[in-house]
Formats: sequence, structure tokens, C-alpha cells
Amino acid sequence: MSETAPRLRWKGSAAFLGLSIVALMTVIATIPRYRERAIQVFLVVAGAVAIRLLVVAVVDATSRPGPFAFDRALVPPPPRELSVPSEPGRIRFEVGAATRRSMELHHQLRRRLRRLAADRLAAGHGVDLDGDPEAARRILGDEAWDLLRSDRIAPEDRFGPGMPVEGVARIVAAVEDLSR
Repeated sequence: MSETAPRLRWKGSAAFLGLSIVALMTVIATIPRYRERAIQVFLVVAGAVAIRLLVVAVVDATSRPGPFAFDRALVPPPPRELSVPSEPGRIRFEVGAATRRSMELHHQLRRRLRRLAADRLAAGHGVDLDGDPEAARRILGDEAWDLLRSDRIAPEDRFGPGMPVEGVARIVAAVEDLSR
């Protein structure tokens, strides 16, 4: 709670009590026969104000500091920073996905291995992966060429099983051997 809220409560209660005193004095001065009744009403009003101030003081003293849960729910949480996976982590994910689904093998891992194979064939052997397919096939081997060739058709069953880990390891080894 802010510091001004309790002060406003005390000021409001004091103003109400002051207004009650003015009313009491007016009744006593103008209608003397209601003097005792006016004093009784004033005492009830003063007691109610005192009880209200006491309840407010107890609530303020026992309340937790800070905004209420409702107020905190209205404030949007700070944006989380998304961590970008490292390149080895991304490759590990792609290999794992390629062993589970044929579409991941065809679109993710195959694309990465094709880029690597094209670069290494051109740099180490002077062979264009797509321009000289027979030479590329001879250097890569049949199993790697079957996955990396440009005219490979995407699998019909997108969620079908991917390639076994051993097959992926052999093709990766064949692409790695291109740089030797």
C-alpha cells in the first residue's frame, strides 16, 4: 500500500467526526430537548469511526507488502529470451529427427549434407555435385549418392521411419572423407 492511502483514511475519518461534532452542537443549540439523544447518536458514530480505523489499521499491519496477486496478473511477464541452440546441438537434433521421420531426413539432414558434400567435392576433387553426377557418385559411394543426389524424390509417407543411425553415420563418414 502507498503511504498516502492510510493518511487519506485518517483525514476522511477525522472530517466525518468533525462533521458529526458540528451536527451535535447544532442539535444541542437549536433543539435542547433532543440533547441526550443527539449525544447518544454522536457516541455511536464516534464508536463506528473508531472501529473502522482500528480494522483498517489491523488490515494494513497484517497485509503483505507489494501489489496484490490480481494486480500482478494484469502486468504481462517480461519476455523470455529464447536461446538459440548451438550448431552442434542443431546438428544433433537434425540427426535424431532424421532417424525418426523420413521427411526430416529428406528436407533437413539431406540439405545440410548436400551443401557439405558439394563444397568438399568442389574444393578437394574439382567435381560439381550436380554438374558431374557420375564422378560425384564414384567418389561418394552408392549409399551416400542415393541420399544426396539432386533428383531424389521426397518420401510419400512424411511420418514414415527415417534412416537407421548406422546408415546416417556411414553417409556422414563418406562426406567427411571427402576432405582427406
